[in-house]
Amino acid sequence: MVHHNDPDHAAVPQDPLNPTDVPAAQPSPPTHFRPFRREQECVVVARTMRYLEHSGFYSGAMDVDEAHARLSALPSGTFLIRDSTQIDVFFTLSYQSAEGPTSVRVLLGDEGFALDGSRHVFPCLFALLAFYISSSKRSLRRPYRGNSPQTLQELSRRAVVRTYGRDSLETLPVSTNVRDYLQLYPFSI
Repeated sequence: MVHHNDPDHAAVPQDPLNPTDVPAAQPSPPTHFRPFRREQECVVVARTMRYLEHSGFYSGAMDVDEAHARLSALPSGTFLIRDSTQIDVFFTLSYQSAEGPTSVRVLLGDEGFALDGSRHVFPCLFALLAFYISSSKRSLRRPYRGNSPQTLQELSRRAVVRTYGRDSLETLPVSTNVRDYLQLYPFSI
């Protein structure tokens, strides 16, 4: 091994065929995510991540204590989605309940997304959220998008999706740039 501060070894050429001179392969960075079981699962998670990144309420790698601290002073029903710290779970829903901040694992199975302990399964995470927002229990009411104001573009996108519906976005008489922007997050949540 060459040490840059060692003049005796600085001029010694390394033999790439000699394994003692080749640096060991660096291990992959650790991750808490399990490997994907199927290609379709990878596609679903990648698509969900793209939408989450444009949702405004995705908090990424936030631990439970930080999520609960952010939600504790907010009205009941305020929620966010964050990365799960469980090795076999991708996302966690954290929300302010009447009893205080609560977190529930969002499970991904062969048929779609479900909250841990629930029998309701949905083809996408946003259908799951819409169901619990519109349910009679009203466990979820509004996403937590932080303290910074939302842009007029973000507010307009959600209003357009709410008015015309996700399935009608392709037929709207708008420019390609506007259509592409609408498709980045085609949900009214």
